[in-house]
Amino acid sequence: MSSSDVSSWSRHGFEINTDKSRLDKESILKMLGATYWASEVPPDVLWTSIVNSHAYGLYSPDGEQAGFGRMVTDMTRFAWMSDVYILPVHRGNGHGKWIVETMVNDPALAAVTRIMLSTNDAHALYERLGFRIIGDNEEGRQTMQLKRPGSRPRS
Repeated sequence: MSSSDVSSWSRHGFEINTDKSRLDKESILKMLGATYWASEVPPDVLWTSIVNSHAYGLYSPDGEQAGFGRMVTDMTRFAWMSDVYILPVHRGNGHGKWIVETMVNDPALAAVTRIMLSTNDAHALYERLGFRIIGDNEEGRQTMQLKRPGSRPRS
């Protein structure tokens, strides 16, 4: 990824950044390893999935990895939102909503007309952004989808 492909957003001293070189591998693997959706995924496999995705790091004012999310995407028609996580110490301040909004509205993904995800527990957050439940997956989680009209050119 070249520096021209890196995007950054700031709010209240926190930053969301797509520079994969800034990701704190140890922190991300630890936080995702504690989740219901990634706890059984070997760390090396999980990290490979992150490296091969469009990743979003959330950083606290002191530079700590405060959260994370990623999109698996073809950058044109489809994206799968995955691994959205905020460290417990940073929850309750709107950071989860902010990272999801940032991911959905990232100009780099403007052409994507369908974004999907699977969740057990964050339905209200995603529904506020236009996602709708379309069914259950094999793990019993709700599959959600956001359909956006027509392709929008990338700038």
